[in-house]
Amino acid sequence: MTPDVSLRAVGVRLSYDAIPSPVRYWVEETCGAPVVDAVTQPGGMSPGCAARLRFADGTRAFVKAVGADLNPQTPDLFRLEIEVLSRLPAVPWRPRLQASYDDRGWVALLLEDIAGRHPDWADDRDVRRVLGAVQRQSKELTPVPSGIDVPSVADQALRWTDTLQTATPAELAALPDWLDLSSPKISGLISPLAEELRGDTLCHWDVRNDNILMRADNSVVLVDWGVARRGPSWVDQAVFALEWADTPRFDKMMAAHRTPDLDDDVLTGLLLLFGAYLTVMGTRPAPPGLPTLPAFRGREGARFLDGAHRRLQSNDSSGSGPAIGP
Repeated sequence: MTPDVSLRAVGVRLSYDAIPSPVRYWVEETCGAPVVDAVTQPGGMSPGCAARLRFADGTRAFVKAVGADLNPQTPDLFRLEIEVLSRLPAVPWRPRLQASYDDRGWVALLLEDIAGRHPDWADDRDVRRVLGAVQRQSKELTPVPSGIDVPSVADQALRWTDTLQTATPAELAALPDWLDLSSPKISGLISPLAEELRGDTLCHWDVRNDNILMRADNSVVLVDWGVARRGPSWVDQAVFALEWADTPRFDKMMAAHRTPDLDDDVLTGLLLLFGAYLTVMGTRPAPPGLPTLPAFRGREGARFLDGAHRRLQSNDSSGSGPAIGP
């Protein structure tokens, strides 16, 4: 596949030939033929290997592999993805897990190789197709399927809040001038989020363009389940809409597909909290093996906060409260 320059998340990948020989041996033993071609895929932030493999017998597979020496947290994300995919039913909109490997140092997944492209957000048909797949999957995965134990979105929000409360003055200085986290208006939007983000849907929680493939028939596949969470049924729809967080399209998308348990203040609070968290984290040194992560966090944080500011100003102009910021 030709690299897609529109991908927002582009990390530094390890080539297939560079992963340990025991992992490569497992791949060939599992698939029953030697690898004759490996093409590294560009999207995502994992420091490990992500490659499309072609075998001597003509079959194909997709391999993801990472070691704790590259980044100590990423193997656990892969283990979570294995746990989730191994327990979910086979459906066209998720990749099929073929096998997994874990020697406590390196973790690897063999997945079906999805021949496809990333969606084109300039094509409204692609947007509608992805939105339909996200909504279909959320309905399918409510309640959370039996036997799957994942962290909750609510707990994630509490960790974000804790990060902001313990951030240094230098880190907080990266936030825009209009954002005063201690103001009653802002804290009143952020404080209820942990309760509002409770739910019983298995959420992908990372629905962005580099985690979406579209087959030749334009059907949608949602890949990369390493950060799956338990949360409300609307969460993945909102995460998908974050592609346009800094534009009015975000507001229109969410307004057109509202659910009874979601209101405007929750969405604005989510943009505020997530955006502020990412902005603060973007000031910190890169974790091992993830040199592009701080810049990515900074860019996304700025987009989300731009969206929150737009929504606050829109509410204020309607006479609901005092003006916020410039």
